[in-house]
Amino acid sequence: MDVHLVAVQARVEPEAYRSAAAFRERTLELAHRAVAGLPPREPRVVAFPEAYALPLVFWLDTPDAVAAAPTALAAGLRLLGRGLLDDPRALLRRPAPDLLYHERMPAVWPVYREAFREAARATESYLVAGSLFGPLVDHEPARGLLRQGPASYNWLALFSPEGSVLARIPKLRLTPDERKAFLSRGEFGPHVVHTRLGRLGVLVCLDAFHEALVERVDAAGAWLLVQPSANAAAWNGPWTADPGRIEGEVWLQEGLAKQLRGRENLRYGLNPMLNGEFYDLRFEGRSSVAAAGRHLALADAPTGDAAVRATVERPVPEG
Repeated sequence: MDVHLVAVQARVEPEAYRSAAAFRERTLELAHRAVAGLPPREPRVVAFPEAYALPLVFWLDTPDAVAAAPTALAAGLRLLGRGLLDDPRALLRRPAPDLLYHERMPAVWPVYREAFREAARATESYLVAGSLFGPLVDHEPARGLLRQGPASYNWLALFSPEGSVLARIPKLRLTPDERKAFLSRGEFGPHVVHTRLGRLGVLVCLDAFHEALVERVDAAGAWLLVQPSANAAAWNGPWTADPGRIEGEVWLQEGLAKQLRGRENLRYGLNPMLNGEFYDLRFEGRSSVAAAGRHLALADAPTGDAAVRATVERPVPEG
């Protein structure tokens, strides 16, 4: 069975996060571009980048002064100071960023869910949505939306072609910037999901550079590993861990093409990357589709929108 794999490379467009309608329009535009020209009703997996939905937390239906803040921390404090916080004493019990994520999630989650649900249905794809920061949430008819615990995570949802949420997947290993943002490690969640296309693995950005986590996904029987990423470094500049190497070269040499070598089940990888500016952070990255030891498709540039696609044959499970 042939499966179309698409990595959505997306640039942060501030106006796309100012309202639910704008976010829906932008997300559907990227999703339709991802599958344009593909034969109808053929299986496909579409993946958005890490942090694609994060600006919703700060910019959805908020004043212009929030978007104009110099840093995300300053923006969060402006939001909390404009009456979004019902109990000022809560700042004494919880750091401001974490408090902001909890306060904003009831407004952000429905917008996120509906936009990606529609995108999955419209493209008839298994869709890995872009991640955001916040607590995991649930819904119970008598009580409405419920925050699941006090912690906040970098997490995303996986949608079926019918628009159902199949899994909510948190990031396991955090960067220094994420730790400064008071996020918690998501030591739970189905990082491998059993679907009609077989087992799909999802490891967010840094997670897929950890061999032990890739081993875990492989051992669980996944044939595809999706790695949504947002890299806040110049693609053609010095590597953050070793200035003697080039950032983008390290990504391509040490990333999914290498991690897939010699695996029992994993055969392909999908790495959608974010680019553009979010406050004082600037993201760059060339999205890719990989097989063991090689790239099947690679974005032309580390900036701008792109739909990076390859058609592969899904391995047939033994037995």
